[in-house]
Amino acid sequence: MKNIIVCAACQHEEGSIVLGARHFDDRMREQIRRTALDWTMAEQGFIDQFGNFYDRKEAMEIVKRNSQPFNIKRNGGDEFLFSEGLY
Repeated sequence: MKNIIVCAACQHEEGSIVLGARHFDDRMREQIRRTALDWTMAEQGFIDQFGNFYDRKEAMEIVKRNSQPFNIKRNGGDEFLFSEGLY
């Protein structure tokens, strides 16, 4: 079964992950507020349908490999994935 990128995610250096439709949208910020962690240096990326975290470059490789729809113009290129291009 191939991995499909499903939503934006931020991963804290200690391993916690918060999710949202977009990076730092209302849902993601609400999850962040519920933690005692400093998320300013968290890595931005995405998760697949299995909950695996991928950085922006890895996520773009998965999207391209699987011919998953994305808008290259809204994304600003095809090296790193941004939620603007995914949705």
